[in-house]
Amino acid sequence: MWLRILIGGIVGGIVVFFVGFVTHGMLNLQSRTFANIPDSQTFIEHLRGRGLKAGFYIFPDMPKGADQNDPAKMAEATDRFKTGPAGLLLIAGTGIPSMGEMLAKEFASNVLAALLAAGVVSLAGPDIGFGRRWGAVMVMGIFAWLSISASYGIWYWFPHAFTHDEFLCTFLEWSIAGLAIAAIVRRPPIVANSPVNKG
Repeated sequence: MWLRILIGGIVGGIVVFFVGFVTHGMLNLQSRTFANIPDSQTFIEHLRGRGLKAGFYIFPDMPKGADQNDPAKMAEATDRFKTGPAGLLLIAGTGIPSMGEMLAKEFASNVLAALLAAGVVSLAGPDIGFGRRWGAVMVMGIFAWLSISASYGIWYWFPHAFTHDEFLCTFLEWSIAGLAIAAIVRRPPIVANSPVNKG
């Protein structure tokens, strides 16, 4: 069974990687929701002048530490958010990895995720058919989206179009990878006269 898990995880990871290429690279899901900042060079120069380091920033300012327990300061922050504009700013810095490095890391993460999915599917008994094993992988993909991506939309204001595309990508990737994992990771039927069933 361990060999089936290994093969299922590797094959499933390869499938997720290439389906991800189709959804992101060819269908442009998620990237189609990005908008350019008008006169971006002026905006970049402004950021450079502020000396912001690579990191994740929120605006307007939110109270931190003990100030979070101060009702007056929290009310003031809430008013600033209502007035707007408000948002998040990600500064990546200048040390962005090469495309090759990012693709390698993405592939590795896909294989690791598929190995986990194959491990879960391997727990199913021999009476669990292909359809239910496939469904289990799809549910794991949807679970991941609900646990992470949906929360980003709720708490960090990620646009609806972005989180919607993320769901489509997740569903397509793990639905198709689930076919391979469910086909490979299966327990052989129990034979009535097998020594395993004696005693």
